[in-house]
Amino acid sequence: MSDTDGNEAASAATRNRSSSLRRALTVLDYVADYPDPAGASLTDIAQGLGLHKSTLLRLLTPLTDNGLVLRDAERARYRLGSHAAYLGGAYLDRLDLREVARGTLARLAERTGHTARLTLREADETVLVDAVEGSGPMPLRPRLGARRPLYDGAAGWALLARVDDGEVARVRQTVRTAARNDSAAENAVGDAAEEAAERLRTAVTAARRNGFALEEDGRAGPVVLGVDAAVLDHAGTPIAAVGLSGPVPGGASGASASALGAAVRAAAREVSHALGDRAGTAGGTGGSRATPPAPGSSGAGDPHRSGPTGPPARGPHRTRKGDTPMDRRQVISTQAAPQPVGAYSQAIVAGGFLHTAGLGPHDPVSGRVEGTSIAEQTEQTMRNLASVLDAHGLDFSDVVRATVHLQHLDRDFDDFNTAYELHLTPPYPVRTTVGADLANVLLEIDMTAVLR
Repeated sequence: MSDTDGNEAASAATRNRSSSLRRALTVLDYVADYPDPAGASLTDIAQGLGLHKSTLLRLLTPLTDNGLVLRDAERARYRLGSHAAYLGGAYLDRLDLREVARGTLARLAERTGHTARLTLREADETVLVDAVEGSGPMPLRPRLGARRPLYDGAAGWALLARVDDGEVARVRQTVRTAARNDSAAENAVGDAAEEAAERLRTAVTAARRNGFALEEDGRAGPVVLGVDAAVLDHAGTPIAAVGLSGPVPGGASGASASALGAAVRAAAREVSHALGDRAGTAGGTGGSRATPPAPGSSGAGDPHRSGPTGPPARGPHRTRKGDTPMDRRQVISTQAAPQPVGAYSQAIVAGGFLHTAGLGPHDPVSGRVEGTSIAEQTEQTMRNLASVLDAHGLDFSDVVRATVHLQHLDRDFDDFNTAYELHLTPPYPVRTTVGADLANVLLEIDMTAVLR
């Protein structure tokens, strides 16, 4: 055998080992995400990932030998082993939140032109621990180490939006006390304690609804907007906030405020994922988490499985044996998601994907078209899409394909593209942009996202 043949054989062996490792890690991820505390049977895993049992056993052997997966011989089920807990603990012990968030802050500042910041919660205060200046015409230079009461400012409101009502009530009482002690203090709005407490309630309610908090300050000249979303740790506890600050035309009511909010919300999710939050709802609306699917089974042809013909598996996705994609369709209809507007507006789960169709710039309650410019209508459309994704435990990072229908493709493309990309981070989903004859609206966007 020549040297060339030997090198090719060695290269092939390396590729095979890498492929086996990737598949074994997919199995480990599946076991970790399995919703039944008793674990998953061999059949559950094989059907969920589209693997033959003999192949699956070969992949499970090194995982069980090294304590990453535990086999319950009595129940014939597999669940995470103790060494997985050790590795998770070691990772968390070595985490530096500033280091984890630094890249996200830099990208956020670059994309928006505003100063991106990281704020920690310490008891009933927030502390600014890191910031990256934006490239805009008036970049803010925040003072690291600056402290504010938890009830004062967008970072604190975003954090309170992710705790229970009892904790919010306790902090509201703190506001009343502070207002009574010094009604002229900057952190007490108005002369009455109840006015200050009501302002906090309103701010937290809005943050829960939007997935981010907004703070407006025009005392020193141009209106400066603060936008923050909560960061969750591996236990789902809100420990910090990612935010932006800078002069924004129109303030909190301007069209760009919602785009900045969506960008901040996506950044908070990114940091939360790095900290081990697996629910994918950091910065999302309300305080609920996505409910994992109940145990079941699926055929080997599920496009959600890993392999060369589909995206990597991202957790259990199972359907009843014998189901077809048509059988598995389920219209999304929750209070958190905008209701379909018109006969062709809908969101459907099918074959491991969430498909939206016909969502445009309509108010989810009234059904009225929001905005007259392409930028304003794009913002409303992206808000509607974000709500549908969030209702299913997803965000724009899960989107793999988008089709954009523009009423005036030649005239509106550039302004649309600017508003659209504020909501996304590279690598962008595959996108097709086409002209369309739309009734009373400037655009509609259809998206396909991979279920987790």
